[in-house]
Amino acid sequence: MLSQLFSGISVMSFVILLLILLLRRLKQPYFIAYIGSGVLLGPYVFNVIHEVDVILELGEIGIVFLLFSIGNEIDLQYLKHNFFKPLLIALVQLILSLTFMYFIGTYAGWKSTTILLTAFVISLSSSAIVFQYLERTGEITSRLGTITCGVLLIQDILVIPMMLVLNYMSGTAVSSVQFLKVFLGGVLMIVFLRIAVSSKRFKFPIGKEIASDHELQIFVGFALCFGMSWLSGWFGLSTAFGAFVSGIVIGHDKATRWLGKSLTPFKVFFMAFFFMAVGLQLDVHFFAKNALTIIVISLAVLLINSFLNAIVFKIVKNSWRDSIYGGALLAQIGEFSFVLMSMAAALKLVEDYTYQLTLSVITLTMFLTTVWLMIIQELIYSKNPH
Repeated sequence: MLSQLFSGISVMSFVILLLILLLRRLKQPYFIAYIGSGVLLGPYVFNVIHEVDVILELGEIGIVFLLFSIGNEIDLQYLKHNFFKPLLIALVQLILSLTFMYFIGTYAGWKSTTILLTAFVISLSSSAIVFQYLERTGEITSRLGTITCGVLLIQDILVIPMMLVLNYMSGTAVSSVQFLKVFLGGVLMIVFLRIAVSSKRFKFPIGKEIASDHELQIFVGFALCFGMSWLSGWFGLSTAFGAFVSGIVIGHDKATRWLGKSLTPFKVFFMAFFFMAVGLQLDVHFFAKNALTIIVISLAVLLINSFLNAIVFKIVKNSWRDSIYGGALLAQIGEFSFVLMSMAAALKLVEDYTYQLTLSVITLTMFLTTVWLMIIQELIYSKNPH
């Protein structure tokens, strides 16, 4: 068992390293290497890694660390005074997705369950990819970057009612206690956020004591990050949302803001597992057999999402250039769409063909994100780069 673990990790590390070196030359983001390694090492190619569920659980830790670091870095004072914009963008985006998929689904003769699930799936963008992209380009603290981060965080919160709706549509009753817990948890998190943002002198209790103790820094960060994540999950909310709140606690006090940087290596390591899990679940034989359909749908999703999101960004009074760029940033389908599709498959709301098709489209839109953004930037900035 131990030899299998070590051999798996060593092979995984070498494959990721080789792919990263290749992508570095091509100036492409590293998450492509993680997905690619998952495909290569998965059951459909070399069959080196078998425990997909374990890898997926490890990947969820990466999402938690990512949201923790974003909470640590994001300009909440700006977001506080502009909260209405990302909220409106996320809600209108969902309404437009529902409307668009209703007309397509009605024309194609889809079931109401399929229409609703598809609308949910395409309305969620990838926090992992967009946050990483904005960090790499240095735009995460810009005006557009802050609004985009706000939209992604609200999308993550909207996943909870989406999951409740799927439970209801499958005939699985949601108890009043569970509903009350979700509602109470949401209220408590919002109240905490409001207090943290409004407090001009929010101080971490033992900030001075941990300033010179690196090991203590790491475990204080772990305790806060996973403690808030567990609490958020217990209430029925997203664990990533709890991590974001704990990141705010760290980032709001200048004395402890650097704590988030102490956890950066862990974030990189576990995020790799998440994207690997995406690749591991991709059936390459199915992809090859249905390649044309998958490519056409993926390009349509990128185009439609970019268009819908650009309209919504413009509604909240952004320039057309920023609106088109913001729409492109949120064009891909996100990691929480995997969660919804996996849940729908477990509840038998979708057939295996629909599940694999959606999984393939989600993965391909992730792959194409950087290329799509390069194309959009070339179109909107080439005439007047300054």
